[in-house]
Amino acid sequence: MQSLLDSNSKTDTPALIEAVEVSWVEAEAREKAERYRRNWEERYSSLLAGRRNWQLMAFLLVLIDGGLGYGIWYLAHSSRTELYMLDRTGSQVNYAGAIKPTNMDDATWDIVRVEELKKFITSWRSVTSDTAAQKADWDRAFAFVGDGSQARDALAKWYEANDPLARSGKGEIVTVQYRTFDREGANTFGLWWTETTTSLSGQNVSSKMWHARIVYATKIPTNEQARAENPMGILATELTFNEVQQ
Repeated sequence: MQSLLDSNSKTDTPALIEAVEVSWVEAEAREKAERYRRNWEERYSSLLAGRRNWQLMAFLLVLIDGGLGYGIWYLAHSSRTELYMLDRTGSQVNYAGAIKPTNMDDATWDIVRVEELKKFITSWRSVTSDTAAQKADWDRAFAFVGDGSQARDALAKWYEANDPLARSGKGEIVTVQYRTFDREGANTFGLWWTETTTSLSGQNVSSKMWHARIVYATKIPTNEQARAENPMGILATELTFNEVQQ
């Protein structure tokens, strides 16, 4: 009996050893595979996740840029210019609100045109001790008269006879206060204003009322500075003026 057991033990030992070796090899292979998996995850999984995040961010940025581009395009194609009325009396300015061009009648357009001519008269007739401001007024006045017109010639002659720089050098200051206007023809306005002359110390020297008859044409100036001063292109072509006895 003992010999039989010994015989069986001798027979099973190689198989047992082989089974143990196979089990060890499989365990080693599983452990190695697990190490490879962990190593791969540690090295590359964060890169893949980052790639997905960057792809998502890029997609969102494309959507945002597209939305901003459409918004800019929409604003550029929907922009418009609105006219606003300001009524100035001396130093007081009254805001009359926006003017809707589609609803403007002839009387309202007259007011708009007169507002431009009022700027012309103020620049033309004012006298100030500020030399730079006076030169700017001088240039601005010529932006409201047509080239080669009678109005331009009349304005140039007036400046020759009434040099505002020389007048301010003598201590003469002139302020202009608009009064009223009327339409005298299809392209003609009559405007009234008061000129108050004071000394540098503020003493009142004289106060006179004036009337000007202005025939105008509408033509956008070609000069950049003139366009900035007179964007509506209301240009005086004929100019006559006189003192009004009060």
